[in-house]
Amino acid sequence: MATEDDDEDIPGIERLLALTDGVVAIALTLLVLQLQVPVSDTLKANPDSARALWHALDPDGSELTSYLVSFLVIAQFWMVHHRVLRGMRGHSEGLAWRNFSFLLALTLMPFTSDLIGRYGTNPVAITLFGINLVAISLSTQWIFLYAAHHDLLMDVARSKRDERTARLRVVMVIGIVAVSMVLAWTAPQWAKFVWLLFLVVSPVAQQISRRVEALRWFSPDTVEEPSKVGKK
Repeated sequence: MATEDDDEDIPGIERLLALTDGVVAIALTLLVLQLQVPVSDTLKANPDSARALWHALDPDGSELTSYLVSFLVIAQFWMVHHRVLRGMRGHSEGLAWRNFSFLLALTLMPFTSDLIGRYGTNPVAITLFGINLVAISLSTQWIFLYAAHHDLLMDVARSKRDERTARLRVVMVIGIVAVSMVLAWTAPQWAKFVWLLFLVVSPVAQQISRRVEALRWFSPDTVEEPSKVGKK
């Protein structure tokens, strides 16, 4: 078990953020390396032919789709990660290890993305890609819950709101992945289009969280409380 002295020797929040930024930059670079310039005998014979170049491209766009989805996922979770860690006032060895679990899941993304790009209709490739997405989402939630339950966040009200939003985001990600996995084994050609829903995960989760907070604020219990105090 880590002691307080042990926690003082590990990198602070700024170091964790800098490490994460570097890993994310490398992961994004590896993603774009998946995109290859098409080569075919027809294209070599007619390098100026638009038709030949078009047909040489991936006909179903699996590589481009996997790249865009992976880039979007990494970008969204990087922003969530920064939003959580920027609000912290302390750190610990447990937080550092949970951050490494996030990086572990994130650095697998170039591999699973390339896998889905090469074998876009293979149910195993789609399943592994979905599991990777869930792992990133759960590791992000793990970091936040650890920080919230160990008094590492500065604003308690913000902590509750962000925790609710994070949980909604995890539920939505798992739901999207579950649908894509079902389609992977029934209609794999449609599975990749489900991932476009990741575009709306973050804003929808934030909107639902705000509405829940507003409903709680204007609930009968909170409205009646001031009147009770006044009567006393």
